[in-house]
Amino acid sequence: MKVRVGLYIFLILSFLILGKAEMRAERLAAKKDICNPTDRMFQPETWSKIYQWVMNDPQVPDKEDVLALIRRHFGNFEKLIKLLHYLDGGKPYAYLSEHQFRKVERIGEIKDSLSIATLALPVNTLPEGKMELMTFSPYVEAESKRETPRRTVIALKNNILYDLALAPNVEVELPVGQRWSLNMEYKCPWWSNNKRGFCYQLLSGGAEVRYWLGNRKNRERLTGHFLGIYAEGGVYDFQFDKDKGYRGNYYAASGLTYGYGHRLARHLALEFSLGIGYLETEYRKYTTYESDLIWTSSGRYHFIGPTKAKVSLVWLIQGRRR
Repeated sequence: MKVRVGLYIFLILSFLILGKAEMRAERLAAKKDICNPTDRMFQPETWSKIYQWVMNDPQVPDKEDVLALIRRHFGNFEKLIKLLHYLDGGKPYAYLSEHQFRKVERIGEIKDSLSIATLALPVNTLPEGKMELMTFSPYVEAESKRETPRRTVIALKNNILYDLALAPNVEVELPVGQRWSLNMEYKCPWWSNNKRGFCYQLLSGGAEVRYWLGNRKNRERLTGHFLGIYAEGGVYDFQFDKDKGYRGNYYAASGLTYGYGHRLARHLALEFSLGIGYLETEYRKYTTYESDLIWTSSGRYHFIGPTKAKVSLVWLIQGRRR
């Protein structure tokens, strides 16, 4: 009898010791499975999240190039990180390190700090039906509430082609929502030299309503392709030799424009546009004699075709999104 009792006690102690050893082994295996921040940067799930964060962050430098690199080198994360180091002198990588990569580290810290308990129940004791699993990421939610993205509220422009023609000019564009904007322009070359019989004077202003094409959800304001309707007018006095000159009582033009805006940096963009429409002017032709103007004829002029072309530098002024 004593032998049997001793044998039972020995078996119970053996099972307890083996059970504790298995639990320790499982805990060690679980700890090894937890990746450190460096290992997380080489996981597809991490870069999938980073890609979404970059798409939703309008402040990322060279945003389109960063997204293109992630798409092209997805899976080869070592090469991807090296290319981000070289892109634009490392500015996009520095921004990602400061904002996006920190999210990865903090999410990892939260996961590491959570206690994970696993229960193994007999199959017969589980209730019938489907169980829904819910994922909760407190840091991401808090971070998204804390972020305050910025967007363009006004743009100041200068047409380089007018500058080459010695015509000082300025433009102001106001975005109205994501698809519409109002562009206003003014140019005023005012040069003259009576001794040489030279006059190059123009006062002109205009306005244009623009409709921005394409998917505007993930694109910055005032970038991409657009169509517009414009109208402008003014007065002028042109004389390039002593024999003749033209003074316009007025000129007016209106038509359609097509253009494209490309962002170069956070606050700098380049814009190309061409306007085709109808131009009408009423003018008087004159010649000079002893510093006096002598009117020789007058008339009207009509023209249908290209009436303006622009290659403009754009300064984007941004404000916080409400």
